[in-house]
Amino acid sequence: MKFEFKAINNSGHIINDTLVVDDMSQVYTELSQRGLVPVSVKEDKSSGAGNDGFSIQQLVNSFNSKSTTNGPDKASKKELPFFITQLAILLETGTQVAPSLLAIEKQLKCPNWKFVVSQLRQHVEEGGSLASAVELYPKIFDPIYVSMISAGETSGRLSEILNRLADLSQRADRINSKIKSAMIYPALLTFIAINVLSVLIFFVLPRFENIFVEMKVDLPGSTKVLLAISHLVRNNLVLSILAVIMAIVGFIYWIRSSHGKRLISKYSIKVPIFGSLITSLINARIFRLLGLLLESDVPFLDSLALTKNSTDHFLYAELIQDIHDNVLVGQPMFEVMQRSNLVDASISQMVQTGEENGQIGKVMTLLADYMDDKNDTKISTLTSIMEPVILIFMGLIIGVIAISLVLPMFDLSKIAGS
Repeated sequence: MKFEFKAINNSGHIINDTLVVDDMSQVYTELSQRGLVPVSVKEDKSSGAGNDGFSIQQLVNSFNSKSTTNGPDKASKKELPFFITQLAILLETGTQVAPSLLAIEKQLKCPNWKFVVSQLRQHVEEGGSLASAVELYPKIFDPIYVSMISAGETSGRLSEILNRLADLSQRADRINSKIKSAMIYPALLTFIAINVLSVLIFFVLPRFENIFVEMKVDLPGSTKVLLAISHLVRNNLVLSILAVIMAIVGFIYWIRSSHGKRLISKYSIKVPIFGSLITSLINARIFRLLGLLLESDVPFLDSLALTKNSTDHFLYAELIQDIHDNVLVGQPMFEVMQRSNLVDASISQMVQTGEENGQIGKVMTLLADYMDDKNDTKISTLTSIMEPVILIFMGLIIGVIAISLVLPMFDLSKIAGS
C-alpha cells in the first residue's frame, strides 16, 4: 500500500513524500526511525494495487493488522485529562519535561496515545518546547492548550498551569456527563414511544380498520385521521423513510450553515426553562476560559480571541468579538457586557469590580465556579421535572389513540344491542 505523508525533520522543515508499506502503523514506525515527526498521513488510493499487482500476502496482512493504527488521528481526547494531570504531578516533583513524558509513555496502555507522547518526548529531547510539540497535534490540543502551555513555560509555572488545564478538562467532562445522563431517560422514553406508535400503525390500526369496514361503522374524525396516517405510511414506506432521512440530512446541513447557527443561537436561549440553563452554561464556560487564560499570563486580547474561537454559540462569539474590538480602542469590557442581554447585570457589575481592582482573571474564575454550582442544581431540577412531563405527554398521545379506537366500539355495541 502507498501512503502520502507530511512530516517535520530535525531542522524544522516540512517534508512531503510517500512510503510503500503494508499498513499505516508501519508508516509511523518508519517515520519514527527516520527521526521525523508526522503531521498528516493518508493512503494514496490513486496508486491502485501498485506495479506488483494484488498479492495474497497483502490480503493476509490486512486481516492480521490491528484495527486501530498507532497514530495521532486515532487518539481519543478522553485520555487528555489523565495525561495533563500526570504531567503536572511529575513536573511538581522536579522531574524535567522529557523524563516526565517518558514516564507517562510507559504508563499508557492506548497505543495511539503512546505514539503521541513518544513524539512529544522526541520533539522536546531535540530541543523543542512542549508548546511547539503539542501544537503539532491540533486535533488533540486546541489553541487554548497551546497558549497556556506556552505561557507556563515562559513564566516558569508550567506545572501550575497544567493543573488548571486538567481541572478545566475534568469540569467540562463532568458537565457533559451530567447533561448526557439527564438526556438518557427522555431518549429512552422517546425510543419506546416511537416503537409503540410503529406497532400501532403497522399492526393494530389495520386490524381495527378491517373490523370497522366489515361492520360499516361511522368513524369519528380522530379515528379517520389515525387510519389515514397508517395508510399513508404503510403504502409509501420507502418514500416515508427517504423523506425522514432527507429531512434529517437537510436539518443537519442547515444548522451548520451561518444562517442556521444564527437562528438556533437566537432562539435556543429563548426556550422557556431551558434557555436560562443554556445561557448559564455558556457564560460559565466563557468566564472559566477567560479566567484561566488571564491568570496564566496570556495577554488580554489574545485570551479574548482564543475564547471566541472555542465558542460554538453564534451570538456569544459575536459578543466576545465586540468586547475584543472595544477593548482594543480602550473601552472597558464590562460596558460592552452591560449593553448585551446575554450577560446578567449582576455579572457585569462583578466584572467591573474585577477590572477596576486589576483582578479580572480571578473574578472570572470565581464567577465560573459560582455559575457551575448553580448549573448543577438546575440540571438536577430539570431532570426531575422532565421525567413526569414526558410521561404525561406520552400518556396523552397513547390516550388519544386509545380513545380514537374505542369510540367506534361504542357504535358497534349500539348496533349489536339494536
